[in-house]
Amino acid sequence: MKFISPSQTIQIAIALAIDSEFKLLLDPREIALEICYPRYEAHYTSAIALSLANRLQRNPVQIADAIAQTCSQNPEISAQLQIRAFGKGWLNIVFSEKYIAEILLFLEHLRIEGITNCNGFWQKCEIILISIGNSTEQYVYARCCALMRLAIHEYVGAIHELPLHIHELPIHLEPVEISLLMRNLAIADYLENGNILPLNRQKRQKLSRSLAEAFLNFYDRCRIFGVDRDAVQRRLLLISITQKMLLAIAPPEINYAMYL
Repeated sequence: MKFISPSQTIQIAIALAIDSEFKLLLDPREIALEICYPRYEAHYTSAIALSLANRLQRNPVQIADAIAQTCSQNPEISAQLQIRAFGKGWLNIVFSEKYIAEILLFLEHLRIEGITNCNGFWQKCEIILISIGNSTEQYVYARCCALMRLAIHEYVGAIHELPLHIHELPIHLEPVEISLLMRNLAIADYLENGNILPLNRQKRQKLSRSLAEAFLNFYDRCRIFGVDRDAVQRRLLLISITQKMLLAIAPPEINYAMYL
C-alpha cells in the first residue's frame, strides 16, 4: 500500500468526518493544519471547527467533539494517530510512536526530482559550483555532510543498515528528534504539493530557516555517536533526511556541492 503523507491522511479523515456528521463535503485541502509540536503535546493542530461554526450554526466545541469521535471510530486512523478536541474548538492531532517511525522512513525513501543519493550523500543531479555566501542553512548542510562523512568511516555498519525495516526501527524518539522530523515533514509536504515556483521563494526560505534552527537544537541536545546503536541509526537517518530537504528546498541556483 502506498504511504500517504500524514497531513493528507489527517485532512482526508477530518473531511470524511465532517461529511458524515454534518453532511458538508469539503475538499481535504481546505482543512488547514499547523505544526504545533512540542506545544500542546500534539504534532498538528487545526482550527477547522472554529472556521465552520458560523456556517454550520453550531458551537465549535460540539463540532470538534463530533469530528474527533467519528475519527476515533476508524481503526485505520486510530492505529496511526489520535484526533482530540481541545479548548474552544481546536483539534489536536497526536501521532502514535509506530506511525512516527513510518514517517521517518517515508521521508528517507521520498524521491525528489533532480536529487539523488550518491554514496550516502544527497546531491543535485546537475552540479553547479557558485558562491553562496554565509547562512545558517549553509552551516547546517555542511554539518550534516561532515557527520555523514564521519559515520561512513566510523560506523560503516550503521550506514549500510540505513534505512532500516520499520519493524527493526526503535519507535521512541526524543522530543528534539521529533521536532526535527516535523520540520522535515513540512518541507516534504510543500514539495509534494508542487509549491516550488519562484513566487514562493519567501515560503521556501521560511521553511529552510525553520529546519536549520530545528537541526541546531537537535545537534545541541543529542549525541550522534557514542550512544547505543539504535540511537545512532535513527539520528543518522534524521541527518540524512535533513541534508536532502535542505538541498530540495534551496533556490535552484544553490547546490551546496562544495560540502560533498
